[in-house]
Amino acid sequence: MKITYDEDIARVVRPSVEEVILESIDGPCECGCDEIYVSLQAPGNIDVKCYDCGSSFFELEIEEEEELSET
Repeated sequence: MKITYDEDIARVVRPSVEEVILESIDGPCECGCDEIYVSLQAPGNIDVKCYDCGSSFFELEIEEEEELSET
């Protein structure tokens, strides 16, 4: 499974997000795609969805807002 991150998501949080994704998603999307796209929806809220069809698997809430943007 390939995971692609929105450039707005800091590299420091990516390993934690990847761990949750690997524990939560067992296989490809219903459309057959096995690529995940992780995007920033709002400060502190990350959406994990199918790269091809855009179906959302789940959303994650990040407590530390400053972790979401690299400074």
